[in-house]
Amino acid sequence: MHIPDGYLSPLFSLATGAATVPAWTIASRRVNAVLSHRMIPLLSVFGAFSFTIMMFNIPVPGGTTAHGVGGTLAAIVLGPAGAVIAVSIALIIQALFFGDGGVLAIFANGLNMGVLLPLVGYGSYRLLAGRSPLLSTRRVWAAGIGAYIGITAAALAVGIELGVQPLLFSENGQPLYSPYGLAQAVPAMLLAHVLGASIVEALITAFGVAYLQKRHPEYLVSLRTVFAGPDVAEGVATGRPLWQLAAAIVGGGFVVLAIAGLVTGGGDLSRAFGADWAQVDWASVATMLLVVAVLALILLPLAWLLAPRRTRGIVTSFVAAALLAPLGLIAPGFAYGEGSTEDVRAAFGYVPKGLQQLSGAFSAPLSGYNLPLPFFSDANAALWQTALGYELTGMLGILVLGAVLYGIGRLLLRAGGPSSPADQPPSR
Repeated sequence: MHIPDGYLSPLFSLATGAATVPAWTIASRRVNAVLSHRMIPLLSVFGAFSFTIMMFNIPVPGGTTAHGVGGTLAAIVLGPAGAVIAVSIALIIQALFFGDGGVLAIFANGLNMGVLLPLVGYGSYRLLAGRSPLLSTRRVWAAGIGAYIGITAAALAVGIELGVQPLLFSENGQPLYSPYGLAQAVPAMLLAHVLGASIVEALITAFGVAYLQKRHPEYLVSLRTVFAGPDVAEGVATGRPLWQLAAAIVGGGFVVLAIAGLVTGGGDLSRAFGADWAQVDWASVATMLLVVAVLALILLPLAWLLAPRRTRGIVTSFVAAALLAPLGLIAPGFAYGEGSTEDVRAAFGYVPKGLQQLSGAFSAPLSGYNLPLPFFSDANAALWQTALGYELTGMLGILVLGAVLYGIGRLLLRAGGPSSPADQPPSR
């Protein structure tokens, strides 16, 4: 869903800033008004969470890949304003350091994933949850469905933005930027998410809320912002063990995705999701999985032992997600609308003029999540080396993002002064 440089006209990209910048400004003021010492680390945690989720690409219908964002879950805990800030800063760092999304397209990507997604997702969640107890099962369902709606709305926005480019910016009958028209871009984005990434986003959010209800219910009741509605009864968390909820959610998600893959592949497992899985070097994949398993056996127990007692589960989950992120490298194809100029040439027989000129406008230091070392970034590097570089740069990004958000929070809190209302106990 990250739009790279060259797919949007610079003029169009700047125009999206007319909506994004005011949203960022309002969100910053809202966050500053409710900021507390307790909220600062949560901003860092959910910014890092969103960054991690966006690294994890999955195969989706159409032979392409997509990813979740985690914006709705962030909004449920931090409030919509906090989610806007956390996800937007994650997107900016991805663009500047990792080349994930264009620098010229920051306003557009910020609008789609950093503003539209959490606002629509949170609004849908509140509407579906109504005045049900915060620890009720209905809240888990509402969170999952709200997240599904939120990311699907963001995908629709991306499809429209890409699709109008040929209508607005053409030369001699050929598009200057994105070559995908509305008839291609909108259905492709919706199909990829409705039957793929949106399901993953819903599962992540539903399990996240269920986990917080079980282990950290205070995060669901004590960080309300001015966006939140009236108090509701807290209720009692479901008595079902957390591992059963996790198994049900993961198992159900796997079944749904498997069915979607088979249906879109015409019942042929080798063509699941419309991709050609015969292209995959399964021997290299086996080696990569072995390396990932060895790292997991070392790092997961270490993370559990070194993490503070109250956050062991969260920290270990983050490490596990970062370790598993390279699994997305297995899927053949590339994310719709995010291909290189050569990918576009192969699909259309030419590369639009504007795309040629802007695709290399900025070179991120860790582009493609590759360490700038021969062992990792060599074009002929083995898959396990690429996966290892992906993991290491991803963990570096998580640390950088967490530090940036924590630093911003501390500066804002210091600017607010000791008498800031953010340090007062929340109303119940």
